[in-house]
Amino acid sequence: MAFESTHAAMASEAALGAAHAHAAMIPTPRAISAGCGMSMRFDAEDDAAAGMLARVCVDARGLSALYREMSKTEFELLEKL
Repeated sequence: MAFESTHAAMASEAALGAAHAHAAMIPTPRAISAGCGMSMRFDAEDDAAAGMLARVCVDARGLSALYREMSKTEFELLEKL
């Protein structure tokens, strides 16, 4: 997930960290343009599961986007949240 605001990133870290132990805040990869420069990486079984996990972050609605990592330098936008 990439965030447009630091507030959305920090709120999502708290919400998703409680729901998913393997979530970590990282600098936003250069291939993704996002406002605040913070992103969250987490593992999910598939795109649907990733979307469900991302929706736990209610404070990030309208301020985040969900991406799938295709390679270390390529990312695919799944949805704007």
